[in-house]
Amino acid sequence: MVTIPVEGRWSLKALSDDDVRAALEFLRLDPLINVYLISRVLEERYPAATQLVQIQLNRKTVLVASLATNIVLASAPGMQREITEVAIAMICDRIVSRAMPVRAIISPAVLVEMLWTRLRMRIDPPTVVRMSQPIYALQGRSDYPNLNQTRYSTIRDLELLVPACAAMHREEVGIDPLERDALGYRERVRELIEKKRSFVRVEGGRIMAKCELSAVTPEAVQVMGVWTAPEARRRGFARSMMREVCGHLCRDGKAITLFVNDFNYGAIRLYEMLGFQQIGLNRAMIW
Repeated sequence: MVTIPVEGRWSLKALSDDDVRAALEFLRLDPLINVYLISRVLEERYPAATQLVQIQLNRKTVLVASLATNIVLASAPGMQREITEVAIAMICDRIVSRAMPVRAIISPAVLVEMLWTRLRMRIDPPTVVRMSQPIYALQGRSDYPNLNQTRYSTIRDLELLVPACAAMHREEVGIDPLERDALGYRERVRELIEKKRSFVRVEGGRIMAKCELSAVTPEAVQVMGVWTAPEARRRGFARSMMREVCGHLCRDGKAITLFVNDFNYGAIRLYEMLGFQQIGLNRAMIW
């Protein structure tokens, strides 16, 4: 059970429709770091049914979290560590008391460290740990070209896109999503296409490069899954694709965010060459 070293009235509650406005105000204190959670709050028709929760101290929000199988946390910039520690302890108790398994924890590194310190003796260890994932952002690059050689994916691309996405996942995480849940994975890729969150560069009937958007808000998007076919690497496909995607999104007034493994030097060089600047640091644990 949680001990409360910070005096005051604490509460943990599922996010209701009445809480959405206050939760968004809290998350928009850091809109580029919290782009995923802002997207979830805006898109989910019934927040309480999606494991979105908030922790309040004296009726003031101090932490918002998505507690689906993928856990994502957000605290306020400059929040006292003692307050965040109590909020994280309450989240930990909620996680271990529910029936739902944990598949991933992906959040700012300091929050993942706090949570895992309390969880490590209570759940199985993760299969994959990515200790350091720099978060990058790019804004205002309308000088970059619009979509030309790159385009939005369509359902006709699905048969090529599913194995491309799975290949990227295997390379980055070491887990084959098609072995774990082929039908479910295929549907998730289909959903990205239908939501216009998938981009491809196709030549000769083959996907040479691709990426997706894991989150979209009025202010920003989060790019994921940047991948180049092995036979097309070091030929500028990813750079060309990302310039067009970034130019297209910036014209729509969006900031572009993403995070990358710190050992992926090639990707980091690409993003920094495109003008991305580091704004934070994530940590990921995957089961």
